[in-house]
Amino acid sequence: MTEIWLNQRYQLLQPLGQGGFAQTYLAADHGQSKSPCVIKQLLPANPSPQFLATARRFFQAEVEVLRRLGQHPCIPELLDAFEVDGEFYLVQEFIDGDAVSDLFQQKSRLSEAEIIHLLREVLPILAFIHQAQVIHRDIKPSNLMRRRADGQYMLIDFGAVKEITTDVYTAGSEQFTVSIGTQGYAAPEQMAGRPRYSSDLYGLGMTVIRGLTGRSPTELPENPETGDVEWESAAPDVSPGLQIFLQRLTKASIYQRYPSAAAALADLARYEQLEPAASTELPETTIHPLEQAPPRQRLPRWRSAIAALLVTTVVLTIRQVGGWVPLEVWIRDRWMQAQPPRSLDERLLVVEVTEADLMALQQTTPSDAVLSQVIDTLQAHGPEVIGLDLYRDIPQGAGQGALRESLSAANVVAIRQLASGAPDNIPAPQGVPPERVGFNDFPVDADGVVRRNLLMASGDESPEAAVLYSFALRLALVYLQARDTVPLASAENADYMALNGTPFVPLDAHFGGYRGIDAAGYQVMLQYRGAAGTIPSVSLSEVLEGRLQGDQVRDRIVLIGTTAASAKDFFLTPYSAAAEQDFLMAGVMLHAQATSQILSVALDGQPLPWALPEAVEVVWIVLGATGGTWLAMRVKRLWILVCGFVGGGVMLIGLPVGILIAGGWMPMVPALVAFVGSAIAAALLRNAAVVPPPRLEPTQFPRVK
Repeated sequence: MTEIWLNQRYQLLQPLGQGGFAQTYLAADHGQSKSPCVIKQLLPANPSPQFLATARRFFQAEVEVLRRLGQHPCIPELLDAFEVDGEFYLVQEFIDGDAVSDLFQQKSRLSEAEIIHLLREVLPILAFIHQAQVIHRDIKPSNLMRRRADGQYMLIDFGAVKEITTDVYTAGSEQFTVSIGTQGYAAPEQMAGRPRYSSDLYGLGMTVIRGLTGRSPTELPENPETGDVEWESAAPDVSPGLQIFLQRLTKASIYQRYPSAAAALADLARYEQLEPAASTELPETTIHPLEQAPPRQRLPRWRSAIAALLVTTVVLTIRQVGGWVPLEVWIRDRWMQAQPPRSLDERLLVVEVTEADLMALQQTTPSDAVLSQVIDTLQAHGPEVIGLDLYRDIPQGAGQGALRESLSAANVVAIRQLASGAPDNIPAPQGVPPERVGFNDFPVDADGVVRRNLLMASGDESPEAAVLYSFALRLALVYLQARDTVPLASAENADYMALNGTPFVPLDAHFGGYRGIDAAGYQVMLQYRGAAGTIPSVSLSEVLEGRLQGDQVRDRIVLIGTTAASAKDFFLTPYSAAAEQDFLMAGVMLHAQATSQILSVALDGQPLPWALPEAVEVVWIVLGATGGTWLAMRVKRLWILVCGFVGGGVMLIGLPVGILIAGGWMPMVPALVAFVGSAIAAALLRNAAVVPPPRLEPTQFPRVK
């Protein structure tokens, strides 16, 4: 190729590859003794100025992500990033090695030992990037390399960067995003545009299945009912334990797949001891022609009762391991989606940092000077408390001194992040005292949805650790203190916090439909006001331009945070599954919802979500099983049996629905399954036919005369 230089430093040597989103080159870095490097030229889909401005912000945000990820020894380091004539370039460390796709061509199938080695090296890399809240989204053989120097597997070509080239703008304000991934390796939810951390695990699973079978995933058959890829017959020599592990790694359903790389690593360490999940299918029944059937005897009724007891035991066992949780949370989510939204909470105001605001500022995040100006402008209108939901542990642009002065006000609350360990914690802004700092962490369920509100947590596991308050609780307490309401120990339990006489009863690990959740800290169920439109809001530009009215701020809780897509501070909520657009909620809106709930409980008499004791739920399941057994054993007329089933179903569904109406949560599925399953089992056994022992006739002798 002709000699081409970029940024007066990088000499392009040869093209390495080109896809729909980028062109990749091998280059020499003349600023580093001509050391080799890889340059990726991103190809924007639209050359318009508006698109390029948005793409530039995405590019800068993604560069910061790649710099953090490049600190891992098995991810190429990001050396440089720049823009030339409206085109974006990434300069990354050159990896001297072979792509796993090339290894598959050289050796059609890998041994089980080679597959185990690959999994043990790649899963920790995925755990690292997921801990950094990044989803690769394109795990496949060509994006895994084995370094020649030490044989170490490396992860390359992060699909997240493709966002800046796959955003397509229409003539209006709508925006569509092309799904990122490779057919056969991308999980079903990723192809639908909703990737999760476990989507990367699916891609890794299909990659190793390609190595075991020697066949592309698109060539393998698919189960028409479950959507799972049926690869086992193409790799008959795989050990049972590894087969079970890979089946769980590549489940089409996210609820049956490993939820995290850490969980997959734990099972991989003991894969030889893995056992298949217990089957719940009924055995096939063979019906013989009537003329060939032996004489029938009915089984004793006590055997039907034992069958019902066994069904109940299975239901309770599934409940104990959390098997009903996905259905229970789905039912509760559907109930919440069906409720009309509550009225605007005029006690709050959210100042949104929108994409339009960032475009006007030409910044990826508001500078310290801008935030100082916003806080001072709000203070002039007399707010009760101001909450800053933006990290400022590191100064951003000019105005650090002015922002420090603004944050010193007694009615300003800042945030910090607890994360999972000390190295990942993000501290509060320098100079803000602990009593004006709240953590912004939310507990996230296994399906990625935020349904709980963490009010308090410990700084560490030591008994002397300080109790830390959430951002929402800090804001609510400042507001309530001005109205002579302070947190006290509850009269019913001194360990419970009470506000205005209402106790905040914390969740346990088996609250309502949950089983075995992480209930650490002081958690309550998060009661949303609605999906959207229940919290007043204004844009950052409206505040800066003086278009804010005094009564919008006076005596209110004001939260400042980002709702811009480029910030990626968004969460799934119970409303997400039913939303046609905007199915994610910005973090600052989530904090506003949590704050509104605390105020509503303390001042408006709104009850907190509650649940029945676990013993009552078990008794309810047993009663359901008993009712089903009684119907099957006692009722012989079909119309009475049908009426009994309908009546029992209405009762077993109606009570949990009534408790939902009353603000509680009672599991619905286990008792219903126990009722139907016990009735079916008892009826089958009651009418079962057995062969009686042969009747011995006396031997006939001739009469002697």
